[in-house]
Amino acid sequence: MSRKIKITGTEDSFAESLQNCLGEMLVLFLLKQKPMYTYEIMQEINRISNGSFSYKSLYPYIYRLKNAGCIDEESTAVANNRTRIYFHITESGREHLVKIKRKYREITTAANLMLDLDDMIYTRRDE
Repeated sequence: MSRKIKITGTEDSFAESLQNCLGEMLVLFLLKQKPMYTYEIMQEINRISNGSFSYKSLYPYIYRLKNAGCIDEESTAVANNRTRIYFHITESGREHLVKIKRKYREITTAANLMLDLDDMIYTRRDE
């Protein structure tokens, strides 16, 4: 009796996993452009990616990057006696971004090369 094995993920779970893996890199990339507050980062990610990436919260990435010394924060007074926390990339963050962008491009280039070989790697032999 054979047992049917289910696929471990769906298209949506694949997209979610990929988005989670890219979160820190995207935050660092945007903060390299200019200091931003969290909601602004979320809006920019969504806008620049045409909605392909959207995050409910960036705080897990922000906290990890801050604890690793990749970003720092500065409070700025805004209207009605409120403060807004702006994040900016540190030199350590810039170095980390270079490394993870390099690794990202290496991995995605290799995956694309493989996927582009669809139906070309092995030839069928009709015997």
